[in-house]
Amino acid sequence: MVARYCWSLVTVACIVGTVGCHKSNSPAASSVPVITSFTPTQGLTGSKIEVSGSGFDGTTTVSVGGVTADWKRNNNNSLTVTVPDGAMSGVIGVVNSLGSGGSTTTFSVIPTVTAISPTSGSPGTTVTLTGTGFTGSQVVKFGTGPAANFYVNSATQIQAVVPLGSSTGPISVTTVNGSVSLTATSPTFTYSGGGVTAPVLTSFTPAQAAVGDYVVLAGSGFTGVAGASIGGVSAYFTVTSDTAMSIQVPAAAASGFIQLTGVLGSATSDTRFLVTPTLSSFSPATGPSGTLVTLTGTGFSGATSVTFGNAVESKFIVIDSNTIKANVKAGSATGPITVTTNGLTAASSTSFTFVPDAVNAPVITGLTPVKAAVGDTVTLTGSGFTGVSDVTVGGADAPKFAVTDAATLTVTVPSAAATGFITVTNALGATASPVIFTVTPTVTGLSALSGKVGSTLTLTGTGFIGAESVTFTGGPAANYVVVDANTITVTVPDGATTGVVSVSAFGTTASSSAVFTVLP
Repeated sequence: MVARYCWSLVTVACIVGTVGCHKSNSPAASSVPVITSFTPTQGLTGSKIEVSGSGFDGTTTVSVGGVTADWKRNNNNSLTVTVPDGAMSGVIGVVNSLGSGGSTTTFSVIPTVTAISPTSGSPGTTVTLTGTGFTGSQVVKFGTGPAANFYVNSATQIQAVVPLGSSTGPISVTTVNGSVSLTATSPTFTYSGGGVTAPVLTSFTPAQAAVGDYVVLAGSGFTGVAGASIGGVSAYFTVTSDTAMSIQVPAAAASGFIQLTGVLGSATSDTRFLVTPTLSSFSPATGPSGTLVTLTGTGFSGATSVTFGNAVESKFIVIDSNTIKANVKAGSATGPITVTTNGLTAASSTSFTFVPDAVNAPVITGLTPVKAAVGDTVTLTGSGFTGVSDVTVGGADAPKFAVTDAATLTVTVPSAAATGFITVTNALGATASPVIFTVTPTVTGLSALSGKVGSTLTLTGTGFIGAESVTFTGGPAANYVVVDANTITVTVPDGATTGVVSVSAFGTTASSSAVFTVLP
């Protein structure tokens, strides 16, 4: 009678489903657990998963996404697992005394939203969401509005801030497990926009200013402004009221239109803002004609003139809004260096010292061709080439060059070359070409042959410095970053179609030989 009574207690424990029952009544482990499949592949917390495999005898622990779960052993080849509270999408794991095994695919936990508080609010309101499966959440939206800033307190609670541009409707919470996107919606949230309107820019003052100066804007709808730029360069701004704000001219700013952006719209100035150039330093401080001088300052984008000693205009190339490389022209004079941009002139506070050309110092009078690709040969003519020890193309060292005689030199365009001046150096001095040499781009490789809109692609090739656009067949200009002369990263734009990828620089366009397939 006593034994039968104990057996009854154990049976009751099995029905209840305690782990102790599993341990005391399952046979000893005979092999390491192996999971071959499970169904379903996604579900809510509290739902059941049927797991198939082998080695389930002697099971001690089962987990879902790293969280310990309740389970029942059906036999050595089958387990029934309950998705635990707090579980996140991940593999299913089984442990016995001989080892552990995990699923080769992941189980996706479907989020649920059961309550929200408060149920209404304006931009900036913090709303607490209660539910399940929140661990790993990636996007929270109020109605059809933009993605909100949020914080996952736990698997059952999220705090989200209502963003400007939201709308009345359910709050959606989206989690992503690999390529599987799972979304839960809440009861209706009532959005009140707080009277925010799209920005309107009516005027700005002053019409021109230097980097670091502030420009005062007048208009309306400034309360909802989320970003500001000058000439396409993002700028720091301060909103004083709905009709007044100020914007600081950024270091990389170029003369151009002032633009304001917000979730409810954008505004652009009717006239261009002019960035006043400044010339803060230059190097070297002395040299004859042909010397390549680096100028440092601000507002150089769009520069139209550079002079040494306010004499003849020299050839130059704008590297960026803060850097110019200029070739001192014969006929220059000792004095300040000037840079003119958009009719505004900046002068150096110190003088450049112009010296007569040294006897037998190198002088470049011409080059052929003036445009070529990496690996091509360029012929330089001039004088003083005897004893040349160094040649550069657009600032890149060119190790392959040959001196034919004192008046002729050939150089092979190096792989890191960029559009710019060709320079030669010997023991008596250095000189730069009188014209700018253009490196024609080539696209030799793609990091992937297919991808979706929004994916990132890396282009390899040559002559990428100064790239002006990257395009995909049939699509608009893409967003890209020039990493170096041989590398560009680009985002596949909306509207792109399957075809070649092209890079344009200094009026020359190169396309990939490989076709890039745009996936749906």
